[in-house]
Amino acid sequence: MRPAPLVHLVDDDPAIRDALTLMFRSRGFRPRAYRAAEECLAEAGPKTSGCIVADMRLPDMTGVELTRRLRASGATPPVVIITACAGASLAVEAMAAGASDLLEKPFDDEALLASVRRALAARRGEGDIDAETRAALARFGELSEDERRVLAGVAKGRPSRDIAEGLGLELRAVELHRANIMAKANIGTLVELARLSVIAASVKASEGREPNPPMRRRRSNLRGAAAA
Repeated sequence: MRPAPLVHLVDDDPAIRDALTLMFRSRGFRPRAYRAAEECLAEAGPKTSGCIVADMRLPDMTGVELTRRLRASGATPPVVIITACAGASLAVEAMAAGASDLLEKPFDDEALLASVRRALAARRGEGDIDAETRAALARFGELSEDERRVLAGVAKGRPSRDIAEGLGLELRAVELHRANIMAKANIGTLVELARLSVIAASVKASEGREPNPPMRRRRSNLRGAAAA
């Protein structure tokens, strides 16, 4: 019988640590709680098992910095970052640092459990991408050429103004393209869009295709964007 999976919980708020500890224990996990990143790093060596759930704002470093420190030390446990101040650029930064996921507060228990289970399954080699994520990625195939270029900018963590400048589009056109992408892929938040855009780029790169279509300057207007 496989032992109960270990979950390292890193949060400086004792109420959150206690709540997450109780929740994970009731769902068959073995939770270990830490109030600071350094406490977790002291225990999480290269052979650390389980998954790490870390708050973005910790007293000694950010959740992204914790992820980088783990990777630099050779430790490879999946890291799920939770934050009350999420955004597309932060999601891209977290994924680029090696985080498995980033969840925006408030979230329900099932969302966090699903994220941790996906991360653990991927580490065991039982499926790197879940069915729901694959379905969203498949819907990216319905995007127009301009929408693909906007998505490539999102995957690099670029703000909308930079994407518009790079593509020679109006800012409003980029925002409309982004809204169309989210609607086509059935994505509810910009953070989720950023996360999926990074995964999509990684999948394309692993399959030997160009991960991000080249940006080129072109002229556009709101009418063209709305029709896309």
